[in-house]
Amino acid sequence: MEILNKGLLTLPVCAARHGRERSGVPQGGPMDPLSCLLANRLAGNSGGAAALEICLSMPTIRFLEQRAFALTGGDCGAVLQRDGQEIPVPMGQTVLAKAGDILTGGMLRSGFRAYLAVSGGLLGIPLRSSPVRTGDRLAAGPSQPYRPLRLLHNPAVFPGNQAVIRVTPGVHAGHFSRAGLDTFCRSLYTYSTRSDRMGIRFEGPAVEFGPGRDGNIISEGVLPGDIQITSAGLPILMMADFQTVGGYAKIAHVITADLPAAAQLRPGSRVLFKAVPVREAQELLRAQRREADSCIAPL
Repeated sequence: MEILNKGLLTLPVCAARHGRERSGVPQGGPMDPLSCLLANRLAGNSGGAAALEICLSMPTIRFLEQRAFALTGGDCGAVLQRDGQEIPVPMGQTVLAKAGDILTGGMLRSGFRAYLAVSGGLLGIPLRSSPVRTGDRLAAGPSQPYRPLRLLHNPAVFPGNQAVIRVTPGVHAGHFSRAGLDTFCRSLYTYSTRSDRMGIRFEGPAVEFGPGRDGNIISEGVLPGDIQITSAGLPILMMADFQTVGGYAKIAHVITADLPAAAQLRPGSRVLFKAVPVREAQELLRAQRREADSCIAPL
């Protein structure tokens, strides 16, 4: 594939990599791992194959050879330009592109990220990849036989302008006053424009610390889903490119099943954090995985 226009932010991503946190390297991977997994399965790849993460606006891409591909995540109104015609590209469905076809689209109509997977998966994606640039060429592995597939239903969630994100208690919940914990769980927080792939910053009511506490701790390990509270009392949700250690107290942890929805929030969205038991969080993740395993069928 050749990148004719890079879009706003288009990043090659592959499955999260574990075991390097001790060296200060985050897990990385797609912000919305569920949508990326589905795109790869529709394209005939393993779930962890490298794909393109598209943020807010669709890039323009020329296929240099015939390849099957699939788009998932936020609807980007994609079309294939072929011989002077524009062929609509459905979301959540395997599509066959011919050599010379140009894939393009516009701003995402829903969500914040879309995922493009091509048959064979992208090659040469480093541990910490950089966004694509106009003029780049991307290689893919050996193409699999074309097998058209579709999503029977989409298990991914696109929360819109207001969402409920479920959490379990954080390891430092005891660092906050009762009033502070109530503020965190009963207030609407706004997704800040100062957010990135490392973390989503929220603006809203300050969370009160307990006696003798100010939010600072001796730096310790951090994981995606951890919610730290800054010294100003505001939440930061750790995401795919999280720093591996942090020095702010962790009030809560977003359940794994809700991280894909958090990745599809847009700046300005409002969020309510809802506490759930760990057992419920585990069952919700199992249910999401069962749904992902059963939602694809032949076209």
